[in-house]
Amino acid sequence: MRFDDIWIAGTGGTLGDLVPIENAIADGSYSAEVAQATGMVSVAQSAQAGPEMAVVAGRAAIKEAAENGVEIAPDTLHLHSHANYQGIDMWPVASWIAKELIGPKLEGQPTVISAASNGSLTSLELAANTLMAGQRDTALITIGDRFAAPVDRWYLSPGMVFGDGGAAAVVTRGSGLLQLRSLVSETDTALEGLSRGDEPFTAAPVGQPDMRKRTREFLAHGGLSLSDVRRRAGDGTASVVTRALAEAEVELDDVDWFITPFVGRSLFKDSFIRPLGFTPRNTLLETGLTIGHLGPADQIYALSHLVANDLLEPGAKVLLLGTAMGFTFSAAVLTAP
Repeated sequence: MRFDDIWIAGTGGTLGDLVPIENAIADGSYSAEVAQATGMVSVAQSAQAGPEMAVVAGRAAIKEAAENGVEIAPDTLHLHSHANYQGIDMWPVASWIAKELIGPKLEGQPTVISAASNGSLTSLELAANTLMAGQRDTALITIGDRFAAPVDRWYLSPGMVFGDGGAAAVVTRGSGLLQLRSLVSETDTALEGLSRGDEPFTAAPVGQPDMRKRTREFLAHGGLSLSDVRRRAGDGTASVVTRALAEAEVELDDVDWFITPFVGRSLFKDSFIRPLGFTPRNTLLETGLTIGHLGPADQIYALSHLVANDLLEPGAKVLLLGTAMGFTFSAAVLTAP
């Protein structure tokens, strides 16, 4: 969808301590051969829970938005996204975050967005559509995840290592740091089984998920081969990028920053560069190799990183790409004023 007056007025990001990858190799948590393939240098590891990091990032985004003349209010739409455990079972995490960031009384309902690793762009799409409909003047997006034991951050998903961090953004109309030009999403439900495998439905969680085992089980049924999965994933990536660029009236070669999920070097090339067949001008691949995949937070954290480090020239064009199990694909085009 094309957007003509949706802006990001403030961003925020926070990370755990950056722990050298050699530490995990030394204690046997991570293979030296796999580390060479991914190119991981370090990974963010935090003692804070996901919601606590979301609040830290949210405060930074709210402060930056205020400096740009945008204030949040009790009627601000609040969307919180996460992929992993939030520290307390059966707990309205979004309400606590909203209380910490907005106040004790809200004119609306804080909402959790369950979109796995595509939480940044899913939240941004929902916020933009709500503001465009005239239902709210501002939206606050927060994200926070910690992938601590018993989750195996090193092998939870092939080709990446999961890092701990949070991100946030204030979305508004009128003006801001970045203007959202377009955002499109697609879902290939034929790939849903990659993250389900042969798992039966149970009445309560049973241990930690073995995502690699589930993928093997899915492929063993013979409905889709690994090459089929890669082709369909590449097609989904190319489709959303093509649509988002067309709606924003931007050419791929004119993109100044190509921002993808923070994955390893091999997966980055295979999943994001190969399907598009182009050489991006600037990426945050190297940054991602120092912090790890932050689950849903990657894209909004990336925007915060670009803003905080003054990496956006006037008129710069940013292409954000999001993917997640399900299997979902999203692309957004933003420009700096």
